[in-house]
Amino acid sequence: MVEEIETEIPEELAQDSRDVNVAPIKEEFILPKEDHELPAEVQALPKRERRGMNKTRRKDMKHAETRIRAAAVRLCPSVIQPVACKFGEKCNCEHDISAFLEKKPADIASECPLYDARGTCPFSYACRFGTAHIDENGKQSEKTPEKPYEATTNCHSMKIQVALRKHDYPFEKSQHALDAIKNETIGSMWQEKPKKLDMKKLDRLKYLAPLTTVGNLPFRRLCVDYGADITCGEMALATSILSGAASEYSLLKRHPSEKIFGVQLAGGFADTMAKAAQIVVENFDVDFVDINMGCPIDVVNQKGGGCALPSRPNKLYEVLAATKSVLGDTPMTVKIRTGQKEGILKAPETVEFMKKNPWHCPDLITFHPRSKEQRYTKLANWDYIVPVAEAAAPVPLWVCGDVLSWEDYYERLEKYPNVNGIMIGRGALIKPWIFTEIDERRTWDITATERFDLLKKFTSYGLDHWGSDDAGVERTRRFLLEFLSFQCRYIPVGILERLPQRINDRPPRYQGRNELETLLSSQKADDWIEISKRLLGPTPEGFQFIPKHKASSY
Repeated sequence: MVEEIETEIPEELAQDSRDVNVAPIKEEFILPKEDHELPAEVQALPKRERRGMNKTRRKDMKHAETRIRAAAVRLCPSVIQPVACKFGEKCNCEHDISAFLEKKPADIASECPLYDARGTCPFSYACRFGTAHIDENGKQSEKTPEKPYEATTNCHSMKIQVALRKHDYPFEKSQHALDAIKNETIGSMWQEKPKKLDMKKLDRLKYLAPLTTVGNLPFRRLCVDYGADITCGEMALATSILSGAASEYSLLKRHPSEKIFGVQLAGGFADTMAKAAQIVVENFDVDFVDINMGCPIDVVNQKGGGCALPSRPNKLYEVLAATKSVLGDTPMTVKIRTGQKEGILKAPETVEFMKKNPWHCPDLITFHPRSKEQRYTKLANWDYIVPVAEAAAPVPLWVCGDVLSWEDYYERLEKYPNVNGIMIGRGALIKPWIFTEIDERRTWDITATERFDLLKKFTSYGLDHWGSDDAGVERTRRFLLEFLSFQCRYIPVGILERLPQRINDRPPRYQGRNELETLLSSQKADDWIEISKRLLGPTPEGFQFIPKHKASSY
């Protein structure tokens, strides 16, 4: 039975929601409001269309990126690596090193992050920082790095992709689980195995939420540097894993610094979810597998995954039972929302259903107290946690939603003692140093220089992950700009009238304490591009950037 709960938002939060959430900036930093802060075409749109995803951006950006790639000069990999050129005479890349170097754009900087970290640069002449490791005679240099290089793991997926494309991957384990569900014998075949990671012992660790697009490996490394204990990869679609899509396998990569690392899978059917989970645990180094039952994106829900899965009890049972069966000793966790409709709390019912039998009971539940319908347009309703926590016990329950300060973090844990831990998502995108603040129980008035150094570190991690050639630099730039579209929402501590900053606080137009702080706080994409130029050099001709999200709420 659907349970309807009329829960009032605490008065102080409700007041913020009514007051358009204007951040309390000190008067001396406030600037006059510009007459046209939004482009005319955006102002003309209905309010509802000014929020959510920029659905046309993929097509626009794809065309721009295609033009840029076509204009770029590229060195054939066969020149650098001991492999033959597979395109032969049809290859449109440069094979003559001297000719390539004449056409190659000027180097971005005289120091190469890959060369410094690894002692050698695998991109050789194609590296946009090549002068750091190419001498006057054109010879590549090598050196001993200051500390041993830690290579990314979970990178070797080519054999799996080939086997999938040839329909040669052995899925007997998954098929056995699916047959048991079909014949209603899953309970008789179930055997509890000791988990390689006890999820009940993770209480109060700092958990970085899985974040699509922006939760990439370089960003996770950055958060680990600032104190994150648990990380989870971006949402991977089970169907894309099974199709052998290289882009989806890149989401499974793990850096050695990630101490506790999970992979998140999304899908609405037992066969694809079980097979994808089997591939993950048999071939990759992961500590847990998370089932996404909270994604509000329509394209995922229309295929039965995300928020739609809990509303289909039979499919939910099959997905959980089949997935948990193939995972063996790897813990299975789930992430849920309140339900599909605003004001109707279905989460306790979903939790009770999942707990009914051990063969489909998750080892940990993460609850996001928002509905699919709500998205992020209102504050998360933490009062919903009480009935969900009662339903979840003794399964560990973690919660995420609107935590942007160490005060938020500890106040929530104190107010809701049945919560085992807090997951942090947008709070980490806005200020990755939130994990340090939580550890030290202090508000860090981070300087603009320190924030810029943070971006430098992200850029270095991005080049290490995506490469230091033209393609790698531009991919790093794109993800840096997505990161900056959240980073700009941070309001420096020194210019606030009261602390802490609330996640839904939208500041008036203001200036920082210096020019760099003002630039880092800009809401304009052109200024984000300017920041990227300081880190990654000039943008290619015809470059454009459209943020993934239209910010209607903070």
